[in-house]
Amino acid sequence: MVCMGTRFTQVVAVAAVVCLFSCKDSPSKNHGPIVLGDSSTIVTENDPAQLRDMVTDLKPVLTSSVKQDTTDADTKTAAATKIDTPKKAAVAVAAPKPQIAQPIAGNGLRADFTETTVLITNVNGKIAGKADLHRANGAVYTMTSGTLNGNLIKVSGNITKVSQRYQTMVVVKNELGTLPVESLASTTNWQALKGANNTYRITGLDAKSLDEPDGNRNTIRNAVGKAAKRHHMSRRKVQEWENSVRNVRETNQKPLYVTLRSVMWKIDGKDDKGRMFSKQIRIDIPM
Repeated sequence: MVCMGTRFTQVVAVAAVVCLFSCKDSPSKNHGPIVLGDSSTIVTENDPAQLRDMVTDLKPVLTSSVKQDTTDADTKTAAATKIDTPKKAAVAVAAPKPQIAQPIAGNGLRADFTETTVLITNVNGKIAGKADLHRANGAVYTMTSGTLNGNLIKVSGNITKVSQRYQTMVVVKNELGTLPVESLASTTNWQALKGANNTYRITGLDAKSLDEPDGNRNTIRNAVGKAAKRHHMSRRKVQEWENSVRNVRETNQKPLYVTLRSVMWKIDGKDDKGRMFSKQIRIDIPM
C-alpha cells in the first residue's frame, strides 16, 4: 500500500510538469487590433503594486546657471562693497578741511586767509563783502581809523615777498567846498617793502612822497568841470568851479591837493605743500 501511494505521487508530479511546459509552449491567443472606443479592448489595472514605476526616482541637485551668476554677482558686489568702503573712508580721513593760518597777536586790521594771516598794525577798517576769507584771494577795506605810513605789516607762513602800490587823486579845496577830481589820478607800480622775520614797514605814503598825477592848465580845468557835472551841479556852479582853477598849471598847485586814495599790498609765498600763492589787500581812504 505504501508502494502504491508513492507511485501515485510520482505520477501526479510528472503530469503536472508535462502540463506546465505544455501551457508555456502553446501559442498566445490573438485578440486582434485594439479598437478606439471599445472598452473591451482596454486593459485596466487596479493593483498599485503593478502600477509602481520600477525605475528608481532620481532627485539630482541641479545648479541653476542664473542662480549661480546671481550668487557670483552678489558675492562680487559684496566683496567690492566690502573693499571699497574702507577706501572711501580712508580718502575722507586723508582729506581734512583746510586750516586757517595761525593768527598773529596784536591790534590792527587783520585778514585771515587759509595760507597766511596779515595784520596791519594801528589801523582799523570795515571789510567790503564777506568777512570769511577762507577761500578768498583778496580783500577790500575802508579805513575807519589810524594812519598807514610808518606802521607795520605782519604776516604768517612761508612768505617770500610783500609788495606795495597806491593810488593818488587830486582834490580841489577852496571857498566853494571840496571837490574830488577822479579823472586826475595816478597808480604806482608794485614796489617791494623791506622787512625781516615776516615783518615789513609801510613807507612812502607821507604827503611829500606821494606820486602826483600829470596835468596842465587845460586838462585840469576840464577835469574839474567834469567832476562838478558828475556831482549834478548846476551850470552856474560848474562854471564857478572851472573859474576857481583857471590859473592852475600843475596838479599840486593850490587850491589843488594830491591825496592818498587807496593802498594795496601783495603777499607772495608758498603754502605747506610748496605751492605758490598770492594774496592782495586794499584799503580805501575815505575823503
